[in-house]
Amino acid sequence: MTVDATAGDATAGDAVGKDAVLCRGLTKSYSTPSGSVPALRGVDLDVRAREILFLVGPSGCGKTTLISLIAGVLRRDSGQCLIFGTDLDTLVPREATSFRRDNIGFVFQSYNLIPSLSVQDNVMIPLLLKNVPQPEAAKEAAKALDAVGLGVHRDKMPSQLSGGQQQRVAVARAIVHAPRLMVCDEPTSALDHTTGKDVMKLLRSLARDRGTTLIVVTHDQRIFDFADRIAQMDDGRIIGVGTASAAQGLDA
Repeated sequence: MTVDATAGDATAGDAVGKDAVLCRGLTKSYSTPSGSVPALRGVDLDVRAREILFLVGPSGCGKTTLISLIAGVLRRDSGQCLIFGTDLDTLVPREATSFRRDNIGFVFQSYNLIPSLSVQDNVMIPLLLKNVPQPEAAKEAAKALDAVGLGVHRDKMPSQLSGGQQQRVAVARAIVHAPRLMVCDEPTSALDHTTGKDVMKLLRSLARDRGTTLIVVTHDQRIFDFADRIAQMDDGRIIGVGTASAAQGLDA
């Protein structure tokens, strides 16, 4: 893959600043009974404002760990990660929670829907956490569900939906509060080709129309054309950043 010269250049114009994601030297290891296992080995990555960036690479190379650090779900061992100029690891827990609530949407591969809540109530959660009045939150949740084609299922429970439908509910929940940054872990993995493309069209529209920065972990080469740039990972490092056309045929 052709490496983008701005991928690790902290002075590269629009690639850095308050409206971008900037990672430098990120490391993260996990403790196991047999010892420490490194997941990230010094990741450098810039994500430009309003960009759609895909992360690809073989399973176990660190993609999910990286987006979890960026979204503040995990804490790094070392290095730096700035989200819109803010280092989440320097904030006290309440501040970090507020920042994530106001700025970040996360689409988990495992959906992470609350089984005891209806589909609409699940989608309302980000708005209720921002103290949006319940009638307004319900209205916006209904719009988000309509956008992913699930408006008629808003009163169902997650267990009554297929895996692909639950994935679309997770997307609706992530977009309902119009976050500045969205991170998505395999958002099309449970979807057929047509539905997967429809979801990516929706996410791309959000990025273009609302100025959202979008980071997508994927193995699905069918959606590569939706990316502005594609970063390839291997063994806990970014090994190249290039265009979608240059990435065709990669081991995603």
